[in-house]
Amino acid sequence: MMEVVRVSSKGQVVIPKRVREKMGIKEGEYLLLVQEGDIIVMKKLDVNLEAVFREGETLAKKQGITVEDVKRAIKEVRYGK
Repeated sequence: MMEVVRVSSKGQVVIPKRVREKMGIKEGEYLLLVQEGDIIVMKKLDVNLEAVFREGETLAKKQGITVEDVKRAIKEVRYGK
């Protein structure tokens, strides 16, 4: 199946209804977006990301990792600082 979609001024695209229905994509679900060269692929995720995030937050708290620790680590990876 192929569809043509238009990008909004906010960079949003609408997944056509027939594609959403065929894929079983519902409001609030997550899609993984992969970009390789000039190709973009979206894949439906069959995982509850909220539960994954909650578990990560719980584990971080147990380890004494703070939000500032995470921000600092991200900055180091992004900017090599």
